[in-house]
Amino acid sequence: MTYLKWLLAVLGLSTVLATGMVASADADYDQALKTAPQGISLDNIFVPGTTSNNQAAIVNTTNPNITGTQAAKVNNGKKQFSALWSTTDNHFDLTKNMKSSMWMYFGNTGKKAADGMALVFQNDARGLAATPTYGKTVSGETLGVWGVDTDKKQTTPDKLASTAIQNSWALEFDTHLNTSTNYGNTGDADSFDVGISGPHIASNYPGEVSTYEMVRTSTLLPIYSVGYYATQTHAGTITGDYTMLSNGAWHHLTIDWQASTKQMTYTFDDKDPNTGKKQTGKSASVTLDTTKIDPNNTGQVRWGFTGATGDSYENNLVIFEEIPGLVEVDANATLTDMTQNKVVDNDGTVKGGDKVRLDYQLSYEGGKQEWKDVVAQLKLPSKLSFTKGTITYADGTSTAVGLDSERQLTVKLAKALSSSNQTATISFTGTADGVTEPASVTGLTSTFTAVNGVETVSTVDFTLNPTQEVLLASLNGTTFSADDGDVTVKGSVVVPDSTNLKNTDITVKSTLNGRAQADFKIPESDDNESGRFDYTVKPNQLTAGDNTLIITVADPYGNESNPLKVTITLTGQVLFNGVAEASSFQSTTLTGSQQQVKRGNDWQVNVLDTRTAGATWTLQVSATAFTTKDGRQLAGGLYFHDDTGKTAVTTTPMNIASGQSTSNDDEKDIVSDWQDETGLLLDVGSASVSGQYQSQLTWTLNDTP
Repeated sequence: MTYLKWLLAVLGLSTVLATGMVASADADYDQALKTAPQGISLDNIFVPGTTSNNQAAIVNTTNPNITGTQAAKVNNGKKQFSALWSTTDNHFDLTKNMKSSMWMYFGNTGKKAADGMALVFQNDARGLAATPTYGKTVSGETLGVWGVDTDKKQTTPDKLASTAIQNSWALEFDTHLNTSTNYGNTGDADSFDVGISGPHIASNYPGEVSTYEMVRTSTLLPIYSVGYYATQTHAGTITGDYTMLSNGAWHHLTIDWQASTKQMTYTFDDKDPNTGKKQTGKSASVTLDTTKIDPNNTGQVRWGFTGATGDSYENNLVIFEEIPGLVEVDANATLTDMTQNKVVDNDGTVKGGDKVRLDYQLSYEGGKQEWKDVVAQLKLPSKLSFTKGTITYADGTSTAVGLDSERQLTVKLAKALSSSNQTATISFTGTADGVTEPASVTGLTSTFTAVNGVETVSTVDFTLNPTQEVLLASLNGTTFSADDGDVTVKGSVVVPDSTNLKNTDITVKSTLNGRAQADFKIPESDDNESGRFDYTVKPNQLTAGDNTLIITVADPYGNESNPLKVTITLTGQVLFNGVAEASSFQSTTLTGSQQQVKRGNDWQVNVLDTRTAGATWTLQVSATAFTTKDGRQLAGGLYFHDDTGKTAVTTTPMNIASGQSTSNDDEKDIVSDWQDETGLLLDVGSASVSGQYQSQLTWTLNDTP
């Protein structure tokens, strides 16, 4: 009897010890499961590896706000090896473009975290039993996939590479730096990260000799000895500080495999862990040598997560949203301002009071399974009041969606999405709220959940602008004549006092005879005449007869004024349309001989003819003598050169050009027709004295019969 009591006590003690070892969870582990993001069930998709020391498991999450989500528990204790592998039916297909997205958790211990985990693709002959070849102790440095560096005498990495998971490629998430380099630490599996400055994401081939390098080191005391430690080559590295991984937050990862280029792109932190909204994240790409992970060219590779810990640990968990090849779906959200007939871009605008439509478009793009029993957790943007909701499927059927005032709706799709019914669009129509000043509206993330796939999509950030009346009037009339030159319309803008708009907030838009003119902002006002502006039209912009100018103004919120119609009449005439106020000849050094001085670049004489076809004109020029300020006259003079020779220009007008109207508002650039040796040139005589000389030119334009 005494013996029996003793045996029961031992058995009871054994039970307590076993239970304590399995639980080995902590508050951080519990908190991670309570705050887990929405994911999918992993049943029949991933299974724990079959090695006897494997501690990995599929666990249920405890977040009450999500459903049907399981997590892959990689590590949650010291001195663990862990591996979870895809089932045979869910191998990764290297011959097709594949995409997967997931959430990852690395604990909350920051710099004390160890050791991380690895996403591994492998065709190791051991299959579900693939593991590094450990001795008596699991090495955290291996992350459950890399070679085991425990022999300080190995001078080449051949043996080291052979201890890794073979025919594999690994993407590591390393939270703990292994940087020992002295002799005393050779062969202690703690040198892979030499040269790396912090936690990092990187990749390479664990079973390849080229992934490692043996480094020689030595010691003099107590006796001279030589040893070797191994470093690891990191490819496609993404680095950060100690808050990058083990910071108590879930981190999103997307991997994208392009079969044609054999390029794997991994993007980390591409979703906000609090809102689920997509963000830029950190990304890297590597080109894979598939012969190293698929030497038999099967096109298939087993994939999953591995981990290993030593004397320290962190909680490592993975939740999947999308399993490649299982079900491939896409989701988009589009907000349309129906009144303005425009799709609202991110950081775009919507006007208060406008009719709006919000569409969530779900698309089935392929996969082994249909996407069924989809539950949409919708978060509708603020400042938009929706009155109607519908779900429309690709087969043409539709159902109504009930609305409530909470802006958070749970909607279950009545039909599965598949190759025969590929799309579903959830649409809401309503009106943008009225506002008196601009209001920023932040986009919200909605989740579409099924047991085999999760998609999230965010609405755009936008600004809701007030709708208000903007009035435009002319202070000097709406009918003008351009026969005497430029026409200036004096505009006046009135906006509601509550907006506090400035002149420079208002944009002036216009068309002249149906052609759009350049927009401009009203300039700042120095005399407190807010909303006043001048709009000038030059004769060369007009055609003979009546011209129609339409002016509107717009505030920064997209509100546009009434159109101001202005009629400008231009009687057919010939006139100067630009004459330089002053022109020059090039500076010249006198040589004591006869010289010809060429024109400078500041000559301009333009003639505009708006008369009916056939009318003619002539241009004349006359000039005074060239003299200095003190009255000394230049020994020489101004001459007009053409094909017939040269003619002196005097105070008597002489013809130098003529033209004929074609009724197309002809403009003639007189100077552009002159060559270097033709037109007006200055002749300087041998007796000329140095100085600055000037003359007054008179241009005469004649409307000839």
